[in-house]
Amino acid sequence: MNDMNGNDVEFVAGIDGGGTKTRVLCWNLNGKKLSSKQFGAFNLNSIGDKAFESLLDRICLYITSVGTCKALCIGAAGISNKKMEKLIAVHMKQFGIHNWRLVGDHEIALCGALDGKGGIGLIAGTGSICFGKSATGLFERAGGWGHLIGDEGSGYGLGRDAVAAVARAYDGYGEPTLIQELLAQDMNLASRAEIISYVYTKDKSAVAAIAPIVEKACSQGDKVAQCIVRKNAFSLVQLVEAVSCKLGVEKVCVAMLGGLLSHKTNLRAAFVAELGEVDKNKICMDPIHDAATGAAMMALEMLR
Repeated sequence: MNDMNGNDVEFVAGIDGGGTKTRVLCWNLNGKKLSSKQFGAFNLNSIGDKAFESLLDRICLYITSVGTCKALCIGAAGISNKKMEKLIAVHMKQFGIHNWRLVGDHEIALCGALDGKGGIGLIAGTGSICFGKSATGLFERAGGWGHLIGDEGSGYGLGRDAVAAVARAYDGYGEPTLIQELLAQDMNLASRAEIISYVYTKDKSAVAAIAPIVEKACSQGDKVAQCIVRKNAFSLVQLVEAVSCKLGVEKVCVAMLGGLLSHKTNLRAAFVAELGEVDKNKICMDPIHDAATGAAMMALEMLR
């Protein structure tokens, strides 16, 4: 791409590599948007090597069509996978993109959410993780251990606690709950066998898909659902307090990210209320910018 004088455009780019879609955002060197484009899932483990390499080809072709990329920041999950980094490095060299950086998706989310300033970001979606950056650049995190040993306060956490409560009710030693009726009504899980089959033959997203039923039962006054929501909200508060302690900060903004916190859910309301009781120095806020913008901001910072 050339500017009005026929000169090659110099720019920076940010990539938000998500599990279902990838967004590429290109900025000029003054931080103004030039263009953006959306691609498919940026997930090596789920789409495989060939599909991932094809995705990188298409992304790099798009970026180089814009002009000369002076800096590129890629944010993605699973960056500890050395194969991912190796494949990206090969494509960067092939397409002449020399100044690039690969970071965790939580880093670009935090940068965008807080407009590059210090603070804490809390994600509650299918999984959960909390992370933060101090004014001096110290970075810390808590959570993010995955569904087998973590993901408290997430969609998976709500779903897991819901089916456990229903199991106890089936066996006669748990409190009756509307969740059992809603599972049968909304998800056709009306028996012990159907619930077991659903939970153990599908992946963690299937368990997380039960979270809306917990929200629905909670809104209708079900005590078991309300207890599950409060428990998971408190777990999120503990993650925030852990990161705050590691950073050595007290008064700080907490950006609420992920589907369960970015919408008006019972979990969000319970989290805000619980955090307000535990620590009045934490200020809950919605993100200022999205993760792709955070990646572009970090790319621009690479030049400075």
